[in-house]
Amino acid sequence: MRGGEAQYPTFGEFIGNSKRGTVHELPVFVGTPKKIADEMEEWFISEACDGFMVAATHLPGAYEDFVRLVVPELQRRGLAQTEYSGRTLRDHLGLARP
Repeated sequence: MRGGEAQYPTFGEFIGNSKRGTVHELPVFVGTPKKIADEMEEWFISEACDGFMVAATHLPGAYEDFVRLVVPELQRRGLAQTEYSGRTLRDHLGLARP
């Protein structure tokens, strides 16, 4: 939600809205790397989302294809990072150490 207090689903709600922990009934972006990046950019710029969960359409190779083909296009558009300042995920997210 924008403009107010954000309400995020609990892990249980997320699992309940998906099948065995996988995403279903959500938009599927298919096509060339440029077309996929176009769709993702449109959703992001219009504030229809603030990020994406990428799910494999096939194995092996789906994630590798996405990283090799789509991520560079998103990086060219300034929609994906090209480098990180920290060494850990905690650092990247700006979270304090326990």
